[in-house]
Amino acid sequence: MAVTRLLKRMVLVAVLAGAAMVATYWRYQSLDPCDWMTRDLVTASGLPELVVTARIRGEFLLEGVTDPDPGQCLFKWWALRRDGLGQEP
Repeated sequence: MAVTRLLKRMVLVAVLAGAAMVATYWRYQSLDPCDWMTRDLVTASGLPELVVTARIRGEFLLEGVTDPDPGQCLFKWWALRRDGLGQEP
C-alpha cells in the first residue's frame, strides 16, 4: 500500500518536472540558464545581445569565474529574478 502511494508521488513529481522543462524550453528555446539570463536581460534592457553578454561575463569575471557553469548561471539568474530583472546592482 505504501509502495503504490510512493510510486504515485514519484510519477507525479516526474510529470511536474517534465512539464516545467517543457515550459522553460517553450519560453527560452534552450535549457541553458546562461541563455535564460541573457535573453531576459536583453528583453528588460533593450540593449544588444553582445552588450548584455559582455556585461554578464564581466560580472562573472569580477567574481573570479572565467567560464561559468550552468549551476552558477542558474544561481545568478535566480538572483536577478529575485532582485528585479534589468536593474543595475
